[in-house]
Amino acid sequence: MQSTIFILYKRLLSETVIYGIGAIMPRVINFLLNPYYIEEFDGADQFAQFINLYAIITFVNIVLTFGFETSFFRFSAEKENSQKTFYTSFWFLLGTATVFLIAVLSNNQSIADSLNFSQNPEFIRWFAWIAFFDTLLVIPFAWLRFNNKPIKYSFVRVTQSIFQTFLILAFFMWIPKNISTEMGLTEKVSYPIFSNVIGSVLGFVLILPIILKMRFVFDFQLFKRMLRYAWPVMFAGIAFVLNENFDKMIQRFVISEFDAGAYGGCYKLAVLMTLFVTAYRMGVEPFFFKQMDSVDAKLKYAKITEYFVIAGSFVALALIVNIDWLKDLFIRDETYWVALDIIPIIVIANLFFGIYYNLSTWYKVTDRTHFGLYISWFGAIVTLLLNLLLMPKYGFMVSAWATLAAYFLMFILSYYLGQKFYPIPYKINKIIFYLTLTVVFSIISYLIFDANYWIGNLLLLIFAVVVFFIEKRSFNLNEN
Repeated sequence: MQSTIFILYKRLLSETVIYGIGAIMPRVINFLLNPYYIEEFDGADQFAQFINLYAIITFVNIVLTFGFETSFFRFSAEKENSQKTFYTSFWFLLGTATVFLIAVLSNNQSIADSLNFSQNPEFIRWFAWIAFFDTLLVIPFAWLRFNNKPIKYSFVRVTQSIFQTFLILAFFMWIPKNISTEMGLTEKVSYPIFSNVIGSVLGFVLILPIILKMRFVFDFQLFKRMLRYAWPVMFAGIAFVLNENFDKMIQRFVISEFDAGAYGGCYKLAVLMTLFVTAYRMGVEPFFFKQMDSVDAKLKYAKITEYFVIAGSFVALALIVNIDWLKDLFIRDETYWVALDIIPIIVIANLFFGIYYNLSTWYKVTDRTHFGLYISWFGAIVTLLLNLLLMPKYGFMVSAWATLAAYFLMFILSYYLGQKFYPIPYKINKIIFYLTLTVVFSIISYLIFDANYWIGNLLLLIFAVVVFFIEKRSFNLNEN
């Protein structure tokens, strides 16, 4: 059994790598451009505006998709409904996206005024178009993932990202200032936003062959089932966005824009952990649903979670012990370093979120998505209360600790409820051991030895050796 699951995990890993390349490419490029933005934008204040805008668009995307990506995976697993699920989902999201686009374009100035972007209503219009096209791509992308077409999926996403990056660099380096101004790009912060619009349009063009094959089929009975399944997922998604982005949404209005910009700049370094979790999620979500009817599904879920904890702990520790030189590479403006201490906290927080995502399998495959709603909003309330009550007094460090507290408590609550309603034989003692070792080594490296990368990487090596000796039998493909 061990060998079978390990081989299954290797296959899942290979798909995750391919999907991950496409899924995280935009974030990777944005991460790599981060030092450039820090140098080119007019100070941390403008960087705070940039972070604030993208935090808002993440929230909008969750609302517009209405949880139908996860619902698509769930009902596509019913062979008799596979095609109808595809058509019904797409037409529904086209409707929500169109209504949103018309509403925002009709009221862009008033929305800009309410968000403190009175001088730049074009930002609001651009983000409306970004959200519109991104929503149209959700179901075609999900269809590619569900039907095991990772190369086609990644081709579109990578092409989209490379073109968008080239356009950003062109505005910064090659296109004369007077030409960009005539195009309405009066500030440098507008370059990546406008380029994102063009990148979203390109993604739609590339995926058009799939959309053109779409038949106008809308199954109302299936839609009602999908809606009942999806709406808790959507509200759970809103809670997730609040956990991830509420700090960046409100910091400009609670603390100084400089501190908000410094927080956002350092947060970008911690995003490397988020990229790992996102790549994993892209491959594993369809896999969970495809396995839900197999006789040994619970054993597979347990073992895959265990492997994720090992890999995730190693990645988290690797990032934390190398902060000292990574900051020089990716956060070149030393004024931003006032927020460096948030990085280890956010990295560990995202490790807990990745584990929570694995544990969330139980309510998805048993159609108890309302539990996901409760758990996610429990975490969101923790985030909201800690930020609103403590940030004005204690500053941006509160935001980092709030994120960690929310994801940790969601992890604990999901495990407890899952074992009650859909018991999965997780080796919880081993999971706790690896997590504890990761946290202890992180504290020793970052706090006691002041982020010394020699000491830190020695601890990382020790961690790898410990994993090898504990897991070497599990990795033995010849074992029956």
